[in-house]
Amino acid sequence: MDITIQFEAHLRNIAGCPNVRLLVPDACSVADAVRIAGARFGAELGQRLVTPEGSLQRSVLLFVNDEMVSHDQCETHALKSADTILLYPPISGG
Repeated sequence: MDITIQFEAHLRNIAGCPNVRLLVPDACSVADAVRIAGARFGAELGQRLVTPEGSLQRSVLLFVNDEMVSHDQCETHALKSADTILLYPPISGG
């Protein structure tokens, strides 16, 4: 199935593009799709998205079609064709 991953803030710079369309397996979860994106765009982005143990970085906010998905739901939240995942990194400043 075809989905879109949208990168925000510095994740966009690391990925080198604002979004990407990915072909993922039909029974793909949010976590699976993020792991695929992390692997596709190289080690730096992969490390920002996925821990060395393979779980998603808790600091990155995840949205599917403008609805926030908690990290506790990422492994079980099934995607549908044409879904968009927004990856939003933590922003700090003063």
